[in-house]
Amino acid sequence: MASRRPPNRKALIRAAAADLFLQQGYHNVSVTDVADALGITASALYHHYRNKQDLLLHTVLDSLDTVDALISDADGLEAALSSLASLVTGPRGVLAVWEREARNLEDEQRAAIRQHEIDVVAHLVPLLREERPELAEPEAQLIARAVLGALGSRVRHRIALPRRRHEQLMLHIATAAAHVPVRTAVEPPSRPPGAVAGSLGSPGLRIPRREQLLTEAIRLFDERGFQSVTMADIGEAGGIVASGVYRHFPRKTDLLVAAVNRGGERIRTSVETALANASDPSEALELLLRAHISVSLEQTHLMGILSNERDQLPDKERTALRRLQADYLDVWVQALGSVLPDREPAELKIIIHAVHGMIYFTIRVGRIDPWPDLSQRLMDLGMAVLTRTE
Repeated sequence: MASRRPPNRKALIRAAAADLFLQQGYHNVSVTDVADALGITASALYHHYRNKQDLLLHTVLDSLDTVDALISDADGLEAALSSLASLVTGPRGVLAVWEREARNLEDEQRAAIRQHEIDVVAHLVPLLREERPELAEPEAQLIARAVLGALGSRVRHRIALPRRRHEQLMLHIATAAAHVPVRTAVEPPSRPPGAVAGSLGSPGLRIPRREQLLTEAIRLFDERGFQSVTMADIGEAGGIVASGVYRHFPRKTDLLVAAVNRGGERIRTSVETALANASDPSEALELLLRAHISVSLEQTHLMGILSNERDQLPDKERTALRRLQADYLDVWVQALGSVLPDREPAELKIIIHAVHGMIYFTIRVGRIDPWPDLSQRLMDLGMAVLTRTE
């Protein structure tokens, strides 16, 4: 007797695909791999999805829809934050495939995902304004992005806490971000209006060809993912043919290594400067946060590569980047531990990851041009999360 097709087969296919994409990377997974994981044939999978990219698109949309439904169905801000905290402390695959693998979609599909992200943020805004009627619409949107970014940081680490305690901590973090005091003062722009994050060079100065190619590669690797970008793509972005790129970088991996080395130096410099100018751990924490925000605003694409492309590096460089990131986190833990002495190291690390994720997501999702004082607003959000004790 032929087995009956389960009524939720499409959902099972998406769940299996999400697990494989996260374990092996999108480019290392085939449709047959997903089918084998479910014990079905590839032709049966194609009955539901046209190709692997169509499957990825719907897997990412599934993650976004899950978040959107929790917000839309919530009876108030507290209920929404509680539901989201429960979600993010569950299986990591629910959100991680959205965060990490959406870059592998086509331009039009990525645009659709980005619009969906903006819509999810917009659905949290009314709950914020109902709780905090003093918030103007743009302020509520900024805070909504921060809240979702802080919660979404869970996909970027594997730090373990008991489930209930972890959920309470994530709710604590989200609540701190949601209730950040409103800022009224406007400071000078953190970067020139219209400047592209991560861009280099000054008007009227010719950038060396090697530098231009590296800059374009950093942007493309961040926007599309390392494996989706070709040397021809980099050459085209830099205004030369692919063979011209090889004269400066013999392999595509050399471009990634050069980018990561640049990011590592930028981070080391920011830490050294912060610690040199701090008179105590509390001030060190504030200066570390300010430096992290500055680098994130000025080198957005570079920070994206450091977050998402570590597994594409050769072994030696991957080990060096892991060590750098561990050392960077340790400096933060020492500073934050002086402010929150009752928190365990694992909790401190989760809070720090939440602040970094909040900054990353807030900058990258939606339009930030209307905020000339974005750097200071991010400082307010970051300090609110880092120093909230109750």
